[in-house]
Amino acid sequence: MNPCPCRSDKAVKKKLLKARIPEEFVQATISSFDINLYKKQQGKERAAIAKRASANFVQNFNQMQEQGKGLYLYSETKGSGKTRLMASIVNALTAVYDKPGEPLSILFSPTIDLLDDIKKTFSDDSKVKTSDLIETIKNVDILALDDIGVEKVTSFVEEKFSGIMDYRLSNKKVTLFTSNLSIDDLDIKYKEGRVSSRIEKMAFPIYMPDEKIRSYLAQQENEDLQSLLYK
Repeated sequence: MNPCPCRSDKAVKKKLLKARIPEEFVQATISSFDINLYKKQQGKERAAIAKRASANFVQNFNQMQEQGKGLYLYSETKGSGKTRLMASIVNALTAVYDKPGEPLSILFSPTIDLLDDIKKTFSDDSKVKTSDLIETIKNVDILALDDIGVEKVTSFVEEKFSGIMDYRLSNKKVTLFTSNLSIDDLDIKYKEGRVSSRIEKMAFPIYMPDEKIRSYLAQQENEDLQSLLYK
């Protein structure tokens, strides 16, 4: 008897939540990434290119993994769909490539949260060793870092990130990024240049639309709720 597909769906969802995918994006797919949410023609065109590149990345993941290449989704505008699309890519990779006996290890995290997690291990009552956490971050098959560049850059941050990136680059580990900064602008923020230069080698840049679709979605949701609130 073939197992019920719902079991597989539940297992995938459980894995994604454990990987720290935000629950609002656990069901997100690349195919359902709606380019028509963007109002400007340029936004639609950029979204279409990003969507096609994301699908091709998943389809050709074995080759990407062999080269240790990820993606760098960026635009200056917050709420432009970067996080949603990156989550969709991770969801697709999990569904296609995570197999019994060949698990795909994944960690999805806002950059600030990841830094906070590392700092928490410095506490005397921490149950997690700093070295163990760093090793996990270095060795996970897919590391998805959301909003890199919003963190306050200190010598500590630069040292930790450059060490993590250097290891992942050298060992061809796939890393995905979203950012409000281009890689060139990230180079300005990380003044020593060690982080941005590694990211440039690790990930292919994709310019996302500079439109705030999060606002459009919120408006749609509010309109849908009007019938309930004002009936």
